[in-house]
Amino acid sequence: MKRFDFDTPVNRKGTCCEKWDEQGGDFIPLWVADMDFKSPEPILEAVKNRMDHGVFGYTEYDWELTDTIVEYYKKYYGYEIDPEWIVWVPSVMPGANIACRCAGGKIMYNTPMYPHIRRLPEEAHCPYQEIPLCKKDGIYTFDMEAMEAELERDVKVFVLCNPHNPVGRVFTKEELEEIVEFCEKHDLLLISDEIHSQLIFEGTHIPAFMISEKAKMRSITLTSAAKTYNIPAIPFAFAIIPNEEIRKRYKDIAKGLFATPDALTAKAVKAAYTQCDDWREALIHYLKENRDYLEERISGIPGLKVNHNEATYLSWIDATGLNVDNPWEFFRKEAGVNFSNGEDFGYPGYLRLNFGCTKALLKEALDKVEGAVKSCQVRTQ
Repeated sequence: MKRFDFDTPVNRKGTCCEKWDEQGGDFIPLWVADMDFKSPEPILEAVKNRMDHGVFGYTEYDWELTDTIVEYYKKYYGYEIDPEWIVWVPSVMPGANIACRCAGGKIMYNTPMYPHIRRLPEEAHCPYQEIPLCKKDGIYTFDMEAMEAELERDVKVFVLCNPHNPVGRVFTKEELEEIVEFCEKHDLLLISDEIHSQLIFEGTHIPAFMISEKAKMRSITLTSAAKTYNIPAIPFAFAIIPNEEIRKRYKDIAKGLFATPDALTAKAVKAAYTQCDDWREALIHYLKENRDYLEERISGIPGLKVNHNEATYLSWIDATGLNVDNPWEFFRKEAGVNFSNGEDFGYPGYLRLNFGCTKALLKEALDKVEGAVKSCQVRTQ
């Protein structure tokens, strides 16, 4: 495997960085879902070359970008998508917003859930229904009995997150087929957020439109290069919508709202999808080592339990055993470490940890976490 440097820290302070500069204090930031690594060199070179040109006038649409996406799905999934299925959006969540508006009814999703999906009802002006995931043999999965029993009559959309943020699941074909049958039975539009689909440690990712012919005809699959190549500031994502009627409705709602990808964006994304395989492979190896270290450390800290992570660089931690009122506030105050607050995901007492950072920073943070827990236990004895 070709070696890349993920250990050298990059100073992100003072760069309008949300993760480091918008914490409300000086904390080790393990919250916002971006990584502390530089993007791959081919992306940086592509952006630099475009900038060196020096003129940023109106540009034509780069048709090679469509070909790049088609070739990507052919290479990694053995599936040739029709170029007509691709609809450009500036990022996944605006794309999901438009998708929710397509169905014109209540949306359903499972908790814990990424906070921006939980904000979709407000942004898309639609009501919602939350159904918790359940645990079987220690693994989060869909509670199909509860979903069937509690489904409200005006639900028109099911929002899937796969790989799942925050529990890190890569759902199996059997699990996904159950979801598709549920959507088929109740005539629901399936919206699938797949932004972490290139960060798989265990299991096999199955794009929503590939689950079955039924899924193909009632799904909108949304993804982006943002998470994998650490380029969320570059406004690019896309929807894959095989059903012509759904696609037309989607485009009608989005008409005039989003521009097609500009020349700089197109060059960056083409470089990501065509020149960065070695970097991505090395990244996954590094992140997996971080995950393994994190899970071993957390398992040894009294009051904390960590869910095993199959994908993404995000870990889901049960801190209810600490017996503190607010674990998020506790660790900010006592350890100087900033997690994502589980309450934002629908689970008070839980934490989400971003391990997309250097090993040294992760160790420092976990040392502080362990020290804070031990000090708290001494005080309460």
